[in-house]
Amino acid sequence: PATEAAAAGLVGRLVEPGEALDAALELAAEIGANAPLALAASKRVIVDSADWPLEEAFARQEEHVDPVRKSADAQEGARAFAEKRSPVWTGR
Repeated sequence: PATEAAAAGLVGRLVEPGEALDAALELAAEIGANAPLALAASKRVIVDSADWPLEEAFARQEEHVDPVRKSADAQEGARAFAEKRSPVWTGR
């Protein structure tokens, strides 16, 4: 059951029956508001890592994640956080 999955940490949110689509759309909007470069890198890691050996997984994701850390968007995210404002993502 979903409640047991949630208790085990496998489910992030529980909603009432019939509310799953609305909750999924809300979650998608939250995710979509994040930095586009970070979203793209995260999706690439998810797709590419399916066959990575566990002992190599963290090292191998660096090729996708490192450019994001060096991006203008990363700097904007840090600045926006420090200034307590919403970031303005450019995808660069």
